[in-house]
Amino acid sequence: MTLSAPHVPRPRADQPGERGSAPAGTRLRAIDTLLADRGQMFRALFLSSPVPQALVDLDGHLLVVNDALCALAGRGMDDMVGRHVDLLAHPDDAPLAEGPGDGDLDPWLRQDGERRLRRADGTELWVQQSHDVVHRSTGEPHFAVLSLVDVTDRRRAEEDLVRRAFTDPLTGLPNRRALTDRLNHALALSRRRGLQVGLVHMDLDRFQAVNDTLGTEAGDQLLSQVADRLRWSTRVEDTAVRLGADEFLILAEDVEDLDGLRALADRLLAVLDDPFQLGGREIVLSASVGLTLGSDVAPDDLLKQAHSALMRAKRDGSRARIEVHDGGLTEDEVDLLQLETDLRRALEEDELRLFYQPIVSLADETLLGYEALIRWQHPTRGLLPPGAFLDAAENNRLTSRLGAWVLRRACTDAAGWPAGLRVHVNVSARHLAEEGFTDLVAAALDESGLPPERLELEITESTALFAAEATLQAVQEVTARGVTLALDDFGTGYSAITALHRLPIHTVKIDRSFVAGVVREPSSAALVQGLLQLGQGMGLQVIAEGIEDLDQAEWLRRHGCAMAQGYAFGRPAPLPSRADTTAAEVLVGRAAEEAAAVLEAVTGELEAVRDDLPVAGGDGMDLIALDDDERPPPPRPFLVVVDDEDLPPLTDDGDDTRR
Repeated sequence: MTLSAPHVPRPRADQPGERGSAPAGTRLRAIDTLLADRGQMFRALFLSSPVPQALVDLDGHLLVVNDALCALAGRGMDDMVGRHVDLLAHPDDAPLAEGPGDGDLDPWLRQDGERRLRRADGTELWVQQSHDVVHRSTGEPHFAVLSLVDVTDRRRAEEDLVRRAFTDPLTGLPNRRALTDRLNHALALSRRRGLQVGLVHMDLDRFQAVNDTLGTEAGDQLLSQVADRLRWSTRVEDTAVRLGADEFLILAEDVEDLDGLRALADRLLAVLDDPFQLGGREIVLSASVGLTLGSDVAPDDLLKQAHSALMRAKRDGSRARIEVHDGGLTEDEVDLLQLETDLRRALEEDELRLFYQPIVSLADETLLGYEALIRWQHPTRGLLPPGAFLDAAENNRLTSRLGAWVLRRACTDAAGWPAGLRVHVNVSARHLAEEGFTDLVAAALDESGLPPERLELEITESTALFAAEATLQAVQEVTARGVTLALDDFGTGYSAITALHRLPIHTVKIDRSFVAGVVREPSSAALVQGLLQLGQGMGLQVIAEGIEDLDQAEWLRRHGCAMAQGYAFGRPAPLPSRADTTAAEVLVGRAAEEAAAVLEAVTGELEAVRDDLPVAGGDGMDLIALDDDERPPPPRPFLVVVDDEDLPPLTDDGDDTRR
């Protein structure tokens, strides 16, 4: 665009004008007037233009701005003139570099097209930018006319259309179409980084029942709440997606191994544990989950793997199960994850059992109580000891639920025992520190009717040593009710004495690893003797664990240990319930009556036989009465008949083998 005066040829005086045209002199005067007023006319058109415009020098400084641009930028004319045009730039955009073409023109002016700007009040807008260079009459560039057309409304409408195309309208989460693009990007990035992409495919259990019972509006509210919880629980680099209906998927980037994916799945399942509020009602949900990992795999194949794992989790109407696509996973990893999934169902299916191991007095082996030990009657793996599944409970956030079940069941069972017997229940550090633990103990005692002094809670030495304030408070409240506290595995932690001073300990249990060597290892004997003296000196009850033979028991008894527990006195075993105990008592009573009648009849017969026996010394027969002190009494006979002819002969050295 050039605003310099054009060359207009002047006609000669003798040249005739065209027919019907103005005289030549009139035309010349009009051209001169136009050329003289061109600057004024340009300014009038520029300043009144509805298009935001500015005259900018070649270095990018604003020379003149019109009212439309001032309104667009939210600034006054004095605030803009003389300043660089990047005053309008959005601060999040990268600085512009020099580019080819128009080398004398500032790079900011050469960026024609749509771009993002920022108003003085901080709001964002989009404009269509264009520029024209004004040249001098010599052809050199003089300045530029910058035009900015506001396209914010159109841009937002387009973005809204895109957002609707890639976003679930109910939950606001990305939809299946968006997942395809993000999964492609994540897989490409994972291959470069040497990591894996994980998929957590979730399906809400029994969601249709909510729809059927409370209506679709309540169902939509529930889905929105689930989406919010998933969104809050994912990492910045993860993507929560709603696939449709009650299915969600979490795309996890930069996953190192199965443990990382499991941690994410645990966190996602944990947020579903708390009840949902719908119209004054509490709704409890669970979810079935399929997991898969991969990097060098097609996106569709990875999605199929996750869906296949989910279908296995929901097989046979199961709920709250986790299944893993086993491709690329070791047998142990798959087995552990399956065990965790089964354990979640074990509580609901009543597969847990309590075994009890007796605690006795070493002085006379009198029964003092039992320690409750959990077992799992797995439907396919058989009876599992706690070591086989407690790690799975820890990974699956089930430690507290298991602990609550054990406490309630143990109190209920112990309430049916004779009044003098106590029950010992192990408590984890996590469970002890949780809010509501003291209420749980109180409820277990109240529901069962067990006196508090007959319940002893066992904690490990490390729990006592590193107990948080919440743990200390819980212990104080529980022991204030009369429940006692035992320190398990005494001597294995960092500082036994410190642990004893931190909490109101009533009993210490010497660990089996020390007891095993008391008879044959002087170092173990010295250590156990020191622990016994420490406990007795502090006025504590001391129990020795893991006693497997009577030699160990005798050594401990001689050195002042009052109580013991171990295979020598009884292995862990289930105890009969109250109903079983009542029935057994009836049967034992009947059996005792029948035995008494039989004994009376047998005694009469024996008396008759004794009267008919020959006199001592007659017919080569002797009657020898046995004293109780000579040998342990036999089960029934009180007389033994001996025939001399049946005795072996004397040996050559004169030793009578008949003795």
